[in-house]
Amino acid sequence: MEIIIETFTKEEQAIFIVALFLLLFAIVMSYAMVQDYRMYLDENYKARYSFCDFIKRERRYIYLFLGFSFVAFLEIIVYLMA
Repeated sequence: MEIIIETFTKEEQAIFIVALFLLLFAIVMSYAMVQDYRMYLDENYKARYSFCDFIKRERRYIYLFLGFSFVAFLEIIVYLMA
């Protein structure tokens, strides 16, 4: 693994690190979304699972992920341009 990382250029290393953080952040946000929706379903016994309802209820997590991704991509672009 060390040899692979050493063969990357600085730009490739930066992209790899940001992609890794985005993947980790996506996994954490997905887990939080599912847990939050499960708590909602447990508290409201009349509510049934619906994908559209899931998207409506968890859009703050989706917006947070999209905003974080946008900022990360801007960082990469600024780093590559400098």
